[in-house]
Amino acid sequence: MTNCLKQPLNKFIAPFSIFILLFSNLVYAQNIEKELQKIAKEVGIPGMQVAYTKGNKKQSYVLGEKKFESNDLVNKNTRFQAASLTKVVATYAFFRLMDKGLIELDKPLTSYYKYDRLSNTAGGDKITARMVLTHRTGLLNWQGDVPSASWRATPLTLQFEPGTDYMYSGEGFYFLQETLEHITKKSFQKLVEEEVLQPLGLSYSNIVWNDSLEVNAAYGHYSLEKPRRLGKYAKTNAAYTLYTTAEDYTKFIQKAIIEGEGLKKSTHQLMLTKAAEAKKSKDADPTDKFVPCALGIRMQLNENGTAYWHTGSNPGFRCFFITYPKTKETLVAFMNTDEGFPAMKKLMQLFLDNKQTFWAYDWREGELD
Repeated sequence: MTNCLKQPLNKFIAPFSIFILLFSNLVYAQNIEKELQKIAKEVGIPGMQVAYTKGNKKQSYVLGEKKFESNDLVNKNTRFQAASLTKVVATYAFFRLMDKGLIELDKPLTSYYKYDRLSNTAGGDKITARMVLTHRTGLLNWQGDVPSASWRATPLTLQFEPGTDYMYSGEGFYFLQETLEHITKKSFQKLVEEEVLQPLGLSYSNIVWNDSLEVNAAYGHYSLEKPRRLGKYAKTNAAYTLYTTAEDYTKFIQKAIIEGEGLKKSTHQLMLTKAAEAKKSKDADPTDKFVPCALGIRMQLNENGTAYWHTGSNPGFRCFFITYPKTKETLVAFMNTDEGFPAMKKLMQLFLDNKQTFWAYDWREGELD
């Protein structure tokens, strides 16, 4: 008699449990969406994509407009400018080529390629890929009106002897880009497509603008009510020209940084090892020790251990990611406004364990330069 009663009871409990789980997930998602709307309103964000993963758990949220008062809503496939998150993709491409024996980490780049902008710069022949990836080249972030022809013709100057200090530099990444192009006899676009986008299955990412992106591209904004012109970078730049989505960039982080897919095990470990100190300003700051440089990526050292992060700032866009390899936890956010960085800490507190110090934001409020 007991067994006869137990069987139909179990049949009732199982679907009811599934219903409760689905209902709980729905309520959770609705609460998150309300919080995201609140953050967007507080900060003044026209449109945003957020992706969060932890292990097999995946969440994706979109809100707002591609362009203020256009009624053209952001969706999960809307392309945002990844800005300096491009540098992490470029770093992975470099390591792929290093694993093939095409370039070394500590060999001066001018031994591979005579960069004309450094031809009369004393000490320029000391710059290595390691110095580029840890921002210790001595080069300014940008020298000239990037990406104009006059910028490309502008000679580069050193602010200090390469390898002796820290200064965030996009120029260094562009120098590395042209070096890789020279070594492989391939465009940087082709290199990124062959070494990163295609093997990792990043079907919603482009390293440079093409007109097919226009139908679903986010506009940058000076502020909530002041949109910029649609940004169309016609020439690749390893420092800032990636167009992507939060979901696609999350896939890159999970595969390339957490799993080390496509890299030798030793190379993957090298990429995530502390390689140099960072500096908030000209003089060392006590908080610098919490955000040292790995190769091509920044570390966050806090109560919860080690995380890896990077931020991006293009005209009209702010973005960031942070990832915890130990727990396979990643948060990626793209925002289409110059004023987006105050949302960074709010988003980390919303999705991550908020009983930790978020040095990724607190160090320089998201800015790297």
